[in-house]
Amino acid sequence: MPFVPPPIRFVRTSDGVDIAYWKLGRGPVLLHTPNVQLGHAQSEWSVEGMRRWYSKLARHFTVVRYDHRGGGLSSRGAGAQTIDALIRDIDAVAERVSDEPIVLLGWLSGGLPAIAWAARNPARVSHLVLWSSFARDATHGQAPRLGALFQMAATDWELFTESISQAALGWRNADEARRWAGVTRDATTQAEFLAFLRTRRKWDVDEYLHHVRAPTLIFHDNLNSLASEQRNRELAAGIHGARLIVCDTADGTPGDDELDAVLALVGLGEGMASGLDELTPREREVLALVVEGAKNADISERLFISVNTVTRHLTHIYAKLGVAGRAQAVRCALERAQADS
Repeated sequence: MPFVPPPIRFVRTSDGVDIAYWKLGRGPVLLHTPNVQLGHAQSEWSVEGMRRWYSKLARHFTVVRYDHRGGGLSSRGAGAQTIDALIRDIDAVAERVSDEPIVLLGWLSGGLPAIAWAARNPARVSHLVLWSSFARDATHGQAPRLGALFQMAATDWELFTESISQAALGWRNADEARRWAGVTRDATTQAEFLAFLRTRRKWDVDEYLHHVRAPTLIFHDNLNSLASEQRNRELAAGIHGARLIVCDTADGTPGDDELDAVLALVGLGEGMASGLDELTPREREVLALVVEGAKNADISERLFISVNTVTRHLTHIYAKLGVAGRAQAVRCALERAQADS
């Protein structure tokens, strides 16, 4: 996919800060927060995983991605990035892009202002999605692993940007990590980042968790060695009715299964459920065996049909459900079974 980011627009906050953002797609508005001080709304399009994620979201939503004050393309030197200040950024963008309730997606550290904004504006948030986030810097940002990396930021800026990018990708994808390191250097300077770390030490949105009223989905990415499953479990425990999904990403960004979960949360996955009703009796038998974990050869033997016939049935099943493969078909069948129980 070519590196062609959407055009950048600007909106001014109530305290006079210019916030950069872009819009892409059609449908209900999904407001995507950045990883505070490490995100760049334009430069991120150089990262294949993010291009793929934004493009997939845009098939179902009007995706709006912005840069917080003090980072990326938004006003630099705009004062400390307190939670209250970051909430004003969301205020300005949300008011500009939608009169209706929005889907709010909090990305990494951007999850904290997202949680606070959702709690303060329950009528403005239809659904909340959090990606590998946390509630308090005291228990997350000051943990030994992150603390050691942040100390490096003060002594060797280039090594820090490379190291934190590698760690976020599980030390597996050097080329993609180098691109992320470039995004970080575009997003902020060493001095700006160190000032941000001092402010971030006071971040704590624990008090907001039980005030969130929107249906909430929380993802923990096992690949990201800087994310904490325990911190995400704390979010799920603190937000009433929140659901936690632990996932293994390919490159640190959500894949098809995570997108399906978001669509199901928002109610845009109904096409899959209705597709189940279109399956023939034989296709339902095949799908039931797939849910049990049977391979094509096993299904062939149990139903007394050829492997080629099994493959043909699966092709029809995937097309009717509108899914890309086995895992998504199983998820669809299990969600229907749970709904019917």
